[in-house]
This record gives sequence, structure tokens and C-alpha cells, in this order.
Amino acid sequence: MDIKKPTRREFLFVSAASVAGVVLAACASPSTPTTAPAAQATNTSAPAVVPATPTAIAVSQATATAVPTTAATKFNESPLLAAQVKAGKLPPVDQRLPKVPLTLAPVNKIGKYGGTMRSFSGGYTGYFDESQYGHSPLRWINDGMGIAPGTLDTWSTNTDNTVWTLHFREGLRWSDGQPCGVDDVMFWWTTITQLNDASAPDSLPDFGTDANGKAATFTKVDDNTMTISYGTPSPLTAKRLAMWVNGNEGPRWIVPMHYIKQFVPKVNPAEPDWKDFNLKCDVRVNTDMPSLDPFVLTKYSAGTQQVGSRNPFYYAVDTQGNQLPYLDEWDWNFIANGDAQVEILQIRQGSIDFQPNFHDYSLGDVSTLKSNQDAGNYDVYLWDSGSGTAMMYFWNYDSADKKIRDLYRTPQFKQAMSFALDRPTIQHTVYYDTGIQTTGTMSPKAYEFNFNADAQAYFKKARDIYVAYDPAKAKSMLDAIGCKVGADGHRTYPDGTPLTVSIDLQADAGKECLAVLEIAKQNWTDVGLNVVVNQVTPTAFGDQWAAGKLTFRTNWEVGDGPDHLLYPSWVVPNEPSRWAPLCGGVLQYAGSALETTETNVNPWSRKPPRFNKNDPEFKGTPVEKIQQIYAQAILEPDALKRAQFVYQMWDIHENEGPFFIGTTANYPQPIIVSRKLDNVPTHDQLKLGGFVNPWILPSPAITNPETYYYKA
Repeated sequence: MDIKKPTRREFLFVSAASVAGVVLAACASPSTPTTAPAAQATNTSAPAVVPATPTAIAVSQATATAVPTTAATKFNESPLLAAQVKAGKLPPVDQRLPKVPLTLAPVNKIGKYGGTMRSFSGGYTGYFDESQYGHSPLRWINDGMGIAPGTLDTWSTNTDNTVWTLHFREGLRWSDGQPCGVDDVMFWWTTITQLNDASAPDSLPDFGTDANGKAATFTKVDDNTMTISYGTPSPLTAKRLAMWVNGNEGPRWIVPMHYIKQFVPKVNPAEPDWKDFNLKCDVRVNTDMPSLDPFVLTKYSAGTQQVGSRNPFYYAVDTQGNQLPYLDEWDWNFIANGDAQVEILQIRQGSIDFQPNFHDYSLGDVSTLKSNQDAGNYDVYLWDSGSGTAMMYFWNYDSADKKIRDLYRTPQFKQAMSFALDRPTIQHTVYYDTGIQTTGTMSPKAYEFNFNADAQAYFKKARDIYVAYDPAKAKSMLDAIGCKVGADGHRTYPDGTPLTVSIDLQADAGKECLAVLEIAKQNWTDVGLNVVVNQVTPTAFGDQWAAGKLTFRTNWEVGDGPDHLLYPSWVVPNEPSRWAPLCGGVLQYAGSALETTETNVNPWSRKPPRFNKNDPEFKGTPVEKIQQIYAQAILEPDALKRAQFVYQMWDIHENEGPFFIGTTANYPQPIIVSRKLDNVPTHDQLKLGGFVNPWILPSPAITNPETYYYKA
């Protein structure tokens, strides 16, 4: 059950903060947060968030534990690297490390050097990148409840959160030994992003714009210090810098200027376009590309294998000063077409040492995997997925068909469909009695659902509001809004015309989707709805949905949410792929020419299809209210007050929705761990039991694989 499917690099990196005009929109409808759980006297501060003062945060503690540890002053290294030092091929370890290395505390023991860890992939090269946190300026810790340093050793902000000061570790180096610092970020920002060149490969990331969509100002102070200045308060910048892994998965953030500039058209006239750059700047496929990760690509065979070897210049040590990683190599073998049975066979044969959450077998295979643990010399760990929904469904709030649109904007209709859904059977049959039945929310691991007891109670309310399996209630609600049962036994629209509920999904939908669909379709048929399944060519699906031609979709889940406001698209429509695609255009294109052009054209015929803020299909809707609250929330420096704004938005989801419905939240992901390995955390060693599914909170990178080691 691999929820982390490949995504395009440019897909929604800007979903959180790059929406032009969002602050101005807020001014139309001031709102004061009033529905939040009451703040308690203790345990209410946002952990590891930079205070709104100019004072930098000094970091000397290990980042995998809450217990402060003393940074080492004497450093040790792998015998393999020591031999290269002796042979004159490498400088001594203390010259390869920065002045203040990142200290990572192993979850169990100080490790031993050596060995190759074996994993597999269905052929997607990005899992190699997603498993390492080396390029990131800051890192999530504690399942997203805190932030720790990465390539930065200190960071700070001014009192109104408009200027952030970032300090790189002095002596930081790329894997080829060349210095790494502010110049590498500035080159990326000015040359590789679309800041100055619309043809450049990287769109501006969410931390690269203010709340009005205006590009931030990146300024070099010295070789190790830079500032990011915004036209509006930007209190979420630190969290946004911790999102993704910032290599190729997510915004790149930084590139090795000394190497990559030769492939940049502006710099090298022999390069006619960005084709060579896109290949050469990929740490997942180019073995020449310098890296900041603990494991640097040393072998790549398309469709066959990736091998990462120890980075001799990696900037992290353990609490005794041993340079990380402990392992010599991480070997990823590709399994053609993600064949689940081949994956299971390799595991049972003992051919896999560590298999994180990138796999195609399902929870139904766990018993088979566990039955062979002793023979294969491995254990099956179950880390929490953190999913807010598991397989989910959502209506197109902006359907081009007015009759469908009016019905699908009726809260009672959607609530009735939720009450008709047999979640107990879905949980038992598809998720093997794991997880939590849910109406559907952002992740239960989200900060706003966890910071105190009242926050946890709010989550429970949101989770349970329409979760009960109550077909009688569903029938009564459908009757009440005029969707009566007609002569043919199927329900009608309120005007008496036949009603068909078309469930749209991509033709290549997986077995989890189809298993849930089989139950859900029957549930909705049982309350009188005429349900049909509409399979659409995957390549055509997105455009049809965005144009309002499709009406009710599945084959997705809500997995995001270390913080609701970082990647808010499920809560706040701001792009065209989720539950309100044309409403999302109001934020997506605000402040641009597309905001005001084609005003006399039908919104569904505009190019691209979109509403503007004055269209009657948008004006006065719950979406407008949500977008206005969001506009205030992203400017608020106080974490508790931001949470209150989030609860306001969720109140709208509950009272005027639901806008999407889930089935089983927080089901587990099976993780395979060889009994020869140590320092791979168990479920109970993870702060919240794990938070596996989102790309923006990278797993297993967040568990520090550089500290894994072989016991013998």
C-alpha cells in the first residue's frame, strides 16, 4: 500500500504561501478567532519554533532526543575513510566536518561502521532522495511536532516576522569537498528559479514569496549568513524550510554552483536549453552531482539499481563525535512494475535489510510477512501512516452542471452520503481492523490536533461528526432535501428528475481504491442512490476534473498536516485538483492577469477554467469564508492564535460540508527491519508513533537513517 506515489517536482510546491492577493482578500471580512479550544497554562507553546526576536537560536543538543547532549570536540571516522586519509586522498576528519557539526543521537546505541543496507523500490528514483534529509536547512523532528537544525546551525526572525536570518554551518562542504554556503543558495534563487527567467526549471517555493504573492528578497550577508525579507509577516518560514528533503523531492533550495553552472544556459552559451541541467542536477540519477546527503549516489542503472555510498564530507556526527553515516552503502534494487509478490518473496528470503514505506504489498500481506520473520531474520514494524482519511471521496464543488453543483453544495446531501458509508466494514475488510474510523480530516498528527487536551478533543469532534454508519438517518436526510425515491427505486433530484452519482477514478486505480469502492458503491446503492463508476484515462483525469466535467472522485487520501497551514489545499481551496477546483483559482491567480481577464466568459470555458472573486458561484460561499480566514492565519505570529483560525476553518468544513469524507484514519504502514540492524526506531520510540505518508514530512529521513548500523 504505497501512498507516496511519485509527483512532479513543480506540483504544488507553492500551494501554501505563493498565492497573490490573499492578504488583501482578508480585509474584506475581518474575523476574530472564537472557536478554539481554550489555551492551558502548560504544554501550549509550539515546540522548536523560532521566537519572534532578532536573537539567533543556539543549537548544541542532539536532534533525535529531547535530552540535551554535549557536542563532541574530538571526531572519529569510518576505517574506510581513515585509510583514504592515510593515503592522502582525503583531508582529516576534523577538516571535513564543519566547525559545529550537526549532532544526531541514535535512538538505541552508538553504532559501528560498515555494511551495505539493502532496500527495494518499484522503480521510482525519488525514494532514494526522500530517505535522506541532508540538503534541508532545517529538519522536522518528533513526527513533525518540532523543528531542529540541518545545514543551518542558527536561525532567527525579527519582531514582525518579515526578516529571517539564516546562518550556515561554517566549513560545510559538498560531497566533493568544495565549500557550501550562501552563494549556492543565491545562485539557485537568482538563476535556477523563475524569479528572473520564466523558462527556468524551478517555480518559486512557498518560502520564496510573501502572503501577497510577491517574491521575497534573498540577501547575502557573508559567506555563511543570509536573510530572507518579505513584504508581509511570514511566521511559517521556519516550518516551510523544514518541509520536503530539498534535494529533488520538493524545492531544491540549494545547488552546488561550482558544478552545475556549466549546464545553465545563461552561464554557458553552449547550453541551448535546460535539458542537460535537469539531468545533471538530479541527485537521484547523476553520480557526478555533488550532494549534501549522508549517502551519495555512486551507481545508477535505469530501472535496475541505485547505490548510495558514505559521503566523506557529511556534516553530522553522533553524540560521541563519530562522523555519520555508520553504513558504507545503501543499495536500492528496482522491482519491475512494483510487483508485490516479488517484493514479499525478497523479504521472506532475507534479501532486504530495511524496507521503509515505499512498497506495493498491503496490510493484508502482514500476516504472511510475520509468519516468516524467524526464517528471514527480520521484524515487521508498524509505523503510523498519519493519514487523515485513508481512501477517501470528495464531490466537485464546482461542477459545470448547475443541477449537480447545487446538489453537491448542499451540506445535508453530503452528510447523508457520509452516514450511509459502512466504515466498520471498510476498516475490517480493507484495513484489517487497524486505524480509526473517521469522517475525514487533516492528519491526526497535526500540531493543531495535538498541542493540548482540548486540541485533541477538537480532533475527536471533527473526526466523529458524520462518522456513524446510519443508513436510516441517511435516507431520512435525503428525503428531507427532496431527493425522494422514484418509481424505478432510485432517488431523484429535488425537481423530480433522475439522479445519478458518478464515481470518477483513474483507470489505473490500485486494489485499495477498488476494495473500498466495492463496499462504498453498495452502501450508497442501499440508500437509493443510482451509483455508476466512471473510469477515466489517467492522463485526461486532471484536466477534466479542473474543468468541472467530473463530479465525485476517489483514489486519493489526505496525508498532510504537520501544520494545517503549510500545505493547506485540503482545507483551503488554492489549486485545481481537489474539492473546489475553480474556487481554488481565486487564490491561485489572484494578483495576476488571469484574475481579471475573461470576465465575460463562462468560468468553465475560461483558459484555464477558474472563478474570479466576483463570480456569483464563488461570492458568499463557504470557500470565500475559508480563504478569508486563511489569509489572516498565515500572518499571525502566535501559534495558538493560528490554531484558532484553523478551528474556524474546520467549523465551516463541519457545518457547511463535509467537503471530503474519509474512511479509516491513521492505519499503519508495515516497515521491514533486519534483526541485524539497530537504531531503526520502533513504533513506540517515535514521538507520535510515526507519521509516514506525507512527502512534506519525509519518512524515513526523519528517523535519521545515517544512524542505522549493523550489530554484527
